[in-house]
Amino acid sequence: MTSRSGVYVFTFVMFTALGAGAYPSIGDKVTWSGTFKDTQGKTSEIKITKEVISFNSDSKQWKVKKDTKVGDETVTETLETADLFTPDKFKEVLKTCVQQGGVIETLETNPGKYETCKTSTTDARGVIIEKWWGDIPFGIVSKSTRGPSGELTAEELPLMFATLGL
Repeated sequence: MTSRSGVYVFTFVMFTALGAGAYPSIGDKVTWSGTFKDTQGKTSEIKITKEVISFNSDSKQWKVKKDTKVGDETVTETLETADLFTPDKFKEVLKTCVQQGGVIETLETNPGKYETCKTSTTDARGVIIEKWWGDIPFGIVSKSTRGPSGELTAEELPLMFATLGL
């Protein structure tokens, strides 16, 4: 099944960040909320929460729970990774931001004001993803995704757009 589309827009703004002191650590939690709007004007509320739930000192793996809710659809998954965003990584991102094609911007959100590095990428399907990287757990303060014109399968939307790059 395909859905005729123009541009699909998805925007996140960081809603809350807990434990933003020395991170990563167990209990770090970030929630992004936003909306997804299709070409027919239908808007769906989106909420994504990531939380560090454990660390395995033997394997050096962090366990992260990710809850994604788009409209009435909810997906929960647990991911394992050795690589989480850190204050040192943010310093490096900020230091190389402009050299890597990014832009330094101050972003004001509900919980506060952040110095960020805004990056923009386009994937093979023409999906444009803009991210504002800041000094918070998981790194992403805000994100905007715009889909391409043309044919997209119904299965790709909107959950696929909500989770791209998070």
